[in-house]
Amino acid sequence: MYRVSDENCHQRRDTKNMDIDTAKIRFKNYLESSGYAASTVECYCVYLGYFLDYLKAVTVMDLKQVTHETIRTYQLLVADMAIAEETKGMRLRPVKRLFGWLLDTHRLLLDPTENIRETNRQNRTVPEVLTVAEMRLLLEQPNLSLRMQIRDRAIMETLYSSGIRLNELVQLTVHDVDLKDKVLHIRKGKGNRQRVVPIGKNAATYLQEYLKNIRPRYARKNKQQRRLFLTDQGKPVTGNSIRTSLFHYKKAAGITKTASPHSFRRSCATHLLQQGADIRYVQKLLGHRHIRTTQIYTRVYPIDLKKTHTRTHPGL
Repeated sequence: MYRVSDENCHQRRDTKNMDIDTAKIRFKNYLESSGYAASTVECYCVYLGYFLDYLKAVTVMDLKQVTHETIRTYQLLVADMAIAEETKGMRLRPVKRLFGWLLDTHRLLLDPTENIRETNRQNRTVPEVLTVAEMRLLLEQPNLSLRMQIRDRAIMETLYSSGIRLNELVQLTVHDVDLKDKVLHIRKGKGNRQRVVPIGKNAATYLQEYLKNIRPRYARKNKQQRRLFLTDQGKPVTGNSIRTSLFHYKKAAGITKTASPHSFRRSCATHLLQQGADIRYVQKLLGHRHIRTTQIYTRVYPIDLKKTHTRTHPGL
């Protein structure tokens, strides 16, 4: 059954000029204004383009003409393609997001993608996670006699302790760090959502060391720069430079698993859940909009329910 907007019908916006090319432009503007990473916007637009080409091929030139059957036929075509399951999912993801946006903004009353599941998400898995021991070994790799590696240790401890995304980390400013309360203020998270996330004692210790003794030296060449993590030239660190550093530390530690910035996020979530953290707390920490995204971790890495029950139930 199609979802109907909760707003009254008279609030529906005029869709007369919402042809598919116009829709693509406006949808891209929406993604950019909502704080999506440039790489995500580009990826969504590429995969959405395949769907819009399909609509043109079947002579559907207005999104009001798209039906559940139109979407279902496209899904079946994608399912038959000789491409990876994740890629099949990416062919559908921006389509669902597009119609969700049209519905939320009252440009459409019915969502033709309702009850359409992405091909690969039913069996979606999480890549392998670093164990607690592996994470400790990785965190110990930076040489703390070197300023830049003290900065790297602060970055790594922050990623692991808070579980924030790489894009959220590189956008942190000095004003977003509250060492007194041990929290970070994420001003522009995914979907332009804000949240406050806690950090642990180790992360706070290395952040304090970096802010007190390292960053002031780096900021001499650019005193107006407010970004938290800087290069020795006073410029904001980039995501690619962090990925490169983590790769070298991983090799030095002799770890064969992937150790990307997102590995720190996955490890943070998994280790919290394995220690009995409430899944809704982890959802809030990670900034997941839907609980089902967080539940992936519980399916792939089963929680020891007996251990958690023994530790948390007041009657035991």
